[in-house]
Amino acid sequence: MGMSRPLIISDCDGVLLEFAAPFTTYLADAHAMTLRLDSYALSGNIRDAAGEAVPASAFPALLDGFFTTHMPQQTPISGAAEALAQLARRCDVVVLTNIAEHHAHTRTRELARMGMPYRVIGNHGPKGPPLAALLAEYQPSAAVFIDDLPPHHSSVATLTPHVHRLHMVAEIELRHLIPDAADAHVRIDHWAQALPHIESLLGDPA
Repeated sequence: MGMSRPLIISDCDGVLLEFAAPFTTYLADAHAMTLRLDSYALSGNIRDAAGEAVPASAFPALLDGFFTTHMPQQTPISGAAEALAQLARRCDVVVLTNIAEHHAHTRTRELARMGMPYRVIGNHGPKGPPLAALLAEYQPSAAVFIDDLPPHHSSVATLTPHVHRLHMVAEIELRHLIPDAADAHVRIDHWAQALPHIESLLGDPA
């Protein structure tokens, strides 16, 4: 392989950037809606001013509105930028985020502003297929996938079982709501612990 480097594929919301708190603020400010984090599903937990549950069909438009107007209000998860900067010395880093392509450009700019100047890929649906495409493109010596949602770990495990899958729920508000991903190799919710774990997987730099 020679020139091949390891590849880190990380989710964004809930892993690199805080999402729950700014999304809650957006719902209140823009729509007089509230978000109750009672269960792990954003749809069904959003209520309108009268206290009625907002139908799931309304959720994509709310999410789009948030990314259109409030993305700059998202703040970095503690330790994320520092950990990725250290890994980027020896790894390629790609952010694989379920976000519309036109928002991916804004997200690229926002992440760079916060010290995370990495390639951003907007995706819809399971992350196994785009991750497989990234492996074909980069031909990495090793690959680590980081995401907060269990279904994405299952998708990656099915298509590319050799990729190390790290389940991270970095937002404190969501930790108790998201069960451990059965198809992840490990769950680590803090970048301070995730960084040495990833470095140990990669071994000593060549």
